[in-house]
Amino acid sequence: MGIKNIRALVVVPDTATAVEKLTGLLRGQGVDVTCVPNAAEALARIPENAPDLVFSEMDHAGDAAWLLNAVRPANGSASLLSVLSLSDESERASALRLGAHFVLYQPITLSQVQSVLLATKSLMSRERRRTTRVPIQLPVTLSWQDAENVEGILLDVSESGMDVLISKPVPNFTDLTFRFSLPQRLAPVEGRGVVAWSRSTGESGVRFETLSEDAHIALNSWLDSSVPAVSEHDATSVILCKLTDLSLGACYVESESPFPVGTRLDLILQARGTFAGAGGSVRVLHPGHGMGIEFLAETEQQRAAVEGFLDFLVSQPGVTPELRCIPREFIPLTQLPQDKNSSDVLLDLMRGEADPKPGRFPSETQEAARWFPRT
Repeated sequence: MGIKNIRALVVVPDTATAVEKLTGLLRGQGVDVTCVPNAAEALARIPENAPDLVFSEMDHAGDAAWLLNAVRPANGSASLLSVLSLSDESERASALRLGAHFVLYQPITLSQVQSVLLATKSLMSRERRRTTRVPIQLPVTLSWQDAENVEGILLDVSESGMDVLISKPVPNFTDLTFRFSLPQRLAPVEGRGVVAWSRSTGESGVRFETLSEDAHIALNSWLDSSVPAVSEHDATSVILCKLTDLSLGACYVESESPFPVGTRLDLILQARGTFAGAGGSVRVLHPGHGMGIEFLAETEQQRAAVEGFLDFLVSQPGVTPELRCIPREFIPLTQLPQDKNSSDVLLDLMRGEADPKPGRFPSETQEAARWFPRT
């Protein structure tokens, strides 16, 4: 089962200089491209075309800014991503502040286009994971108002729910709690759900209502490795990243296809048998280079796991950690409170500068990555 083809709207102003090349590159990658003459026409075509991406040139007349502000409410979804084409790299910070999710630098190259499409497909593929049920038979423990710790069998699971089999039917709309463990995962999956349907045989469909961050990480990681493979032309849900900086509050990763600012991620860290899982949000974006990820307010168990992983890296010079970044959702980034007593150098760098330059982080030529242990 593959993910849907990407649809794009390309705004073609009179001053456009790279549109023909851009549309050719997009179509060469299998993108369904529709060209419109101006921002107003793009806004009018969004409901009809349901695009995934809107491309526009950066301008100084205000059309690009107007379109960025208007495009998402018109689409009624946070999934519509915007791309600005820049003639000057120094405009990157302004473009991102306007709300662009990605930028392309002129002259536009195939590698730039592929980077944007790969990140976009990875964000889109989360919908496939969310709805695809993966068959598995595992024990599950359920509790509801009239019963506690009822043992059952998990029949299949997706990101949004599961099918279970127990000894007696559970009425529709019953609120319950659940707990089960997936093979070789970091943490058990536990949370709250509601019975969406029930059969006299004891089989019930449970829709997940709340999952802990640990549960999201465990479930997403397992689903990513278990959902049937997509075709070679489609991206998987995981972007390859190289971890270069790590602290208790944040990390920086190098990637040619970083996600937009505001993307919520599940992060799986691994090095020589030591694991840590954490949820994060992209806070700093350097197109074509990497992204700075701030860890979300997690459980004490997750914080302890990251702390242990950080201590392990500091104690093992030369160890190269592995990192998997799994997108969960895209939401606008909210302003987080500043901690005046913070001793987290990496987190302070991400929070304290509107546009921290890639050079402030390690470069590919450095021999060793930087870890920021407790101070």
